[in-house]
Amino acid sequence: MPTRFSGQPLKRLEDPRLLRGQATFLDDLRVSGARHVAFVRSIHPHARFQVDASAARAIPGVIAVFVGGDLAPAREIPVVIDHPALRPCRHPLLASNKIRYVGEPIAVVVAESRYTAEDGAEAVKVEYDPLQPVRDAPAAVASGAVLLHDDLAGNLAADFTVRVGDADAAFRTADVTTRETYYVHRYTGMPLETRGVAADYDAGTGQLTLWSSTQWPHTLRDGLRDVLRLPEHRIRVVAPDVGGGFGVKQEIYPEEVVLARLAMLLRGRVKWIETRREHLTTAAHAREQWHDVELAARRDGTILALRAEILADIGAYTRSLGVLCPSLTAASLPGAYRIRDYTCRVRAALTCKAPAGAYRGAGQPEAVFAIERAMDHLAQTLRIDPGELRRRNFVGRDEFPWEVGTASAQVPVTYDSGDYEGALDAALELARYEERRAAQAVERGKGEGGRLLGIGIAAYVLLTGLGPHEGAVLRVDPGEGVLLVTGASPHGQGTATMLAQVVADELGVQPHEVVVRHGDTALIPFGVGTYASRNAVVAGNAALIAARAVATKARRLAAHLLEVSDADLELADSVVRVVGAPDRCLSLAELARACAPGAPLPDGMDPGLEATHYFPAPRATFASGVHVATVEIERETGRIEILDYTVVSDAGRVINPLIVEGQIHGGVAQGVGGALYEELVYDDHGQPRTQSLLEYVMPTAEQVPSIRIANLITPSPLNPLGVKGVGEAGALAPPAAIAAAVEDALRPFGARITGTPLRPEDIFRLMR
Repeated sequence: MPTRFSGQPLKRLEDPRLLRGQATFLDDLRVSGARHVAFVRSIHPHARFQVDASAARAIPGVIAVFVGGDLAPAREIPVVIDHPALRPCRHPLLASNKIRYVGEPIAVVVAESRYTAEDGAEAVKVEYDPLQPVRDAPAAVASGAVLLHDDLAGNLAADFTVRVGDADAAFRTADVTTRETYYVHRYTGMPLETRGVAADYDAGTGQLTLWSSTQWPHTLRDGLRDVLRLPEHRIRVVAPDVGGGFGVKQEIYPEEVVLARLAMLLRGRVKWIETRREHLTTAAHAREQWHDVELAARRDGTILALRAEILADIGAYTRSLGVLCPSLTAASLPGAYRIRDYTCRVRAALTCKAPAGAYRGAGQPEAVFAIERAMDHLAQTLRIDPGELRRRNFVGRDEFPWEVGTASAQVPVTYDSGDYEGALDAALELARYEERRAAQAVERGKGEGGRLLGIGIAAYVLLTGLGPHEGAVLRVDPGEGVLLVTGASPHGQGTATMLAQVVADELGVQPHEVVVRHGDTALIPFGVGTYASRNAVVAGNAALIAARAVATKARRLAAHLLEVSDADLELADSVVRVVGAPDRCLSLAELARACAPGAPLPDGMDPGLEATHYFPAPRATFASGVHVATVEIERETGRIEILDYTVVSDAGRVINPLIVEGQIHGGVAQGVGGALYEELVYDDHGQPRTQSLLEYVMPTAEQVPSIRIANLITPSPLNPLGVKGVGEAGALAPPAAIAAAVEDALRPFGARITGTPLRPEDIFRLMR
C-alpha cells in the first residue's frame, strides 16, 4: 500500500534553503539597470499643500520627480472587497492639494541610486497650510467635527446595521442585562521583511512585470489591470520569497501602482524598498475599535440576545479591503454561542491616521475580545463560573451546521462543524483548571501576602478557507519528479510542505519529489492569494483533486501499456504497479514520456500526464478552539507574568501537526504582543509617536510563554480533505484570555479590565 504522509509531522521542505541564506526576497533581486525610488511624505496629519520640485530636479543623478496628476490614468487604489455601505474615500496614489495623515505620499523621486533619490526627496519643498486634525474615531463622529473629506457629509466611510431576529423584544423578556464598552487598541503586523516593489516595462512588447512582497499576486495583477487599463496578458506579477505578511501585505498599496506607472512612463526598471519608519507610519494599521456590548440573559445564564455598536478607527482612507475588518467583527461577534437575536450597528470612522487594514484575524480578534469579556462580566453578575457559563450557551455538537444569520465578505456565516464543549473540557483539563483554582484560593487566603494569581478563558470561532476559489496545476515530469503550481502565495506558513504531502499520498511518491511553485501569475492563470487561513482548504483541495485526476490518468495509461485492468494497479514508490506482481510496473516518469503528443494513447486521452483544477469555495469553513491563560501579577510593579498558556484547537483534519503547532505558537506570540506590548500611538495633534522599533515594543522569547497544545478534530463536510484553516487561530483569543486572567488576579481590588494594552503602570494604578 502507498505510504500515507497526510497527518504526519514532517519537517518543512522549504526550510533548508531559507536557513542557508539561499532565499530570494524582494531586495535580493538584482534588477539590472533599475532606477531607485523615494517618496516625499507628509509631515502634517491634515493640511493643504503646494509642491516645488525644482531644487530636487536639479540634483545630479535625479532622473525625474512626479506629483499626483503626472501618473494619469492611474489615480487611486481600487477596491477589491466592496461593501454596500462603503462611501467614496479611496486612497489616492499621490496626494493632490490636501493630505490627511502623516506619511501620506505627496511626490515621488526617481534617481540613479537610493541615496540620490533620498536626497532628491529631501530637496522637494512642500508648503503646508495646516488644518485641524481629526485625532481619533470618537472625535470624528462628535458634533461639529472637522470634515476630513470635502465630498462626504461626515467622517464615516460606512454606517450600517446587522440584524438577526428581534434583539429588542428579547431584551424586554430578560431577567438580567449587562452593558460595557470594550476597547481594542491600534497595532499591526511587523514582518521581518518590510514591503518592497520593483517594476520593469518592456516598451517593445508592452509587457509590464511587477515584483512585490505581496500576499496576493493574482489579485494585485487584477487591480493593476483595472487601474492602468492594460490587458491582463500584458501584466505579470511575481511575489518572490516573502519574509512574513500577517495580512499587512494583503493590500494594494500606492507604491505598487506608482512603481508600475513609473516603469511605463520611464520605459525601464524601478525599485523601492520600504524603511521601517515608513512601515510603522504608512503600512496597514489594525485593530482599533470600540465595542459597546449588551447581553440579555435568564437567571440560569442562558443568553437571550446581544446588542452592540462598533466604532472602528479606519484611518484617513479606505484601500483595497474597504471596511472588511469592522464588517468581519460584526459578523463574528456572536462567537461560539447560541444567540438567535442580535443587532449590531457599525460605524467606520475616518481619522488623521494611517489607513487600517487586515492583520492576522482581520476583525475577528476584536470580536473575540468584546464577546468574551462580556461573557466574563455576565458570569460575574450571575455568580457563575466563567467556564460553566460558556458551557451553557455553546452551540451544541448536534446543532451543526449552525446559521449565525450574519454575512461577511459576501459569504453567509454558517458554522460547518465543531465541538465547542469538548474543546472547553479538553482545555480545562490540560490547563489543570481545578488545581489552579485551588492554588488561587490558598493564595487569596493569605491576604496582602498572597500571590496575585488569575485564570482566564476565551473561546473563539474563526472564519477560514475563504473563497472564491484557488487553483492547482499538477504535472509529472518526464525526467523525474512532480511539479505543482498553486495560486496560493504563502509567506512562511509551510504551505509547500502541506501541499506536497497531499499530492504525495495520491501519486505514491515522496513529498520531497513534489516541487511546489507559487507567487507568479505567469505560471497559473487564475489565483486569489494567501489570507483568511485559506491555503489548506482551497489550495489543498485543489491540489488533492488535481492529483487524483493525474493518478486516474496514470492508472489508465499503465493499464493500456501493461495490458491489465485499472483495478489491478496501485501507485506506490513512484511507480504504477500490478498488485501482487510488483515487478510489472511503469514509473511515473516513463508514463509521462509515454503520454507525449503523438504517442499511442487510449481512446479519448489527451497528451501530458497533468491536470488542472480550480477548487470553488462558496462557503467558508469555521475553525474553533479555547484558550486558557494563567498569570501572576507582581504587587510592587504591576508586571504581568504568564505562568501557563493552553490552547485546544479544532482545525478539522490535520495534514501536518508540526506546521499546525508552529502556526499556533506564532499566533499566540502575536496575541501576547497585542495584549501586553505592541501599540501604535498618536498624540492629540495627530502625530505618530511610534516611528521606530525603539517605541514599538514587541515581545521576545522571554515574554512568550510555553504553550500546551491539543488538537480536537471535527472534520469539515465542505471539502474532501475535511480541513479547516489554522493560520490565524492562535492570534484570536490571547488578548481576551489574558485580560480575563489579569482581571481575575485583581479580583481582591475590584478591578475591571475593558481594554488593551495591559501595561504594568495601568495594572499598578488599578491596585492602588
